[in-house]
Amino acid sequence: MYISLTLLHTIILLLVHFSLLLSSCKAKCTAGCSVAMASYYLSDGSNITYISQLFGLPPQQIQRYNPGQDAMRVGSRVNIPFSCECINGDFLGHTFTYIAQSDDTYDKIASVAFANLTTAYWMERVNTFDPTRIPDSGPINVTLNCSCGNRHVSNEYGLFVTYPLRPGEGLSSIAKESGVPDKLLEQFNPDNNFSDGSAIVFLPARG
Repeated sequence: MYISLTLLHTIILLLVHFSLLLSSCKAKCTAGCSVAMASYYLSDGSNITYISQLFGLPPQQIQRYNPGQDAMRVGSRVNIPFSCECINGDFLGHTFTYIAQSDDTYDKIASVAFANLTTAYWMERVNTFDPTRIPDSGPINVTLNCSCGNRHVSNEYGLFVTYPLRPGEGLSSIAKESGVPDKLLEQFNPDNNFSDGSAIVFLPARG
């Protein structure tokens, strides 16, 4: 069958375009992991009842992941277990439901209620409400990013903690506290800046 050079050229261009389109639409994740952790920083007013309501978990489950921590002290951190899911093939995370209050903003929910475990950017990304028109009451999506590790970096760790840095914390202090070498922390967080006191990083842990 005879095909003109012009038609052949058009077909090749269409195939190249289609190939590039498929490449750009390729899923960034295909699966999550059953358990991840969130490091929740306790501020004034935080207690086990408030935290269990915030994350929709029974107090006993939270206490199980925090053995020996009988008294929740302001300035300490509590481990919150949650499932790390591949959301829309785009990123790893988990969406919690928060009931908005009359004076809430995306930034306030992210920084105060969820102790910087997420950001106003992610709040806007997973909600349809305009930032200036958040309802006085009603459900708001709060998505926490998470990690299931990277087998190309290390297979030694199967549990990861979503950890919002506090002012004064950095690579050296986190490496010392977690017992994970700083080089490995950097490899697991190639796009995160440990020198930014407000960044969210992922810390490997031994289950």
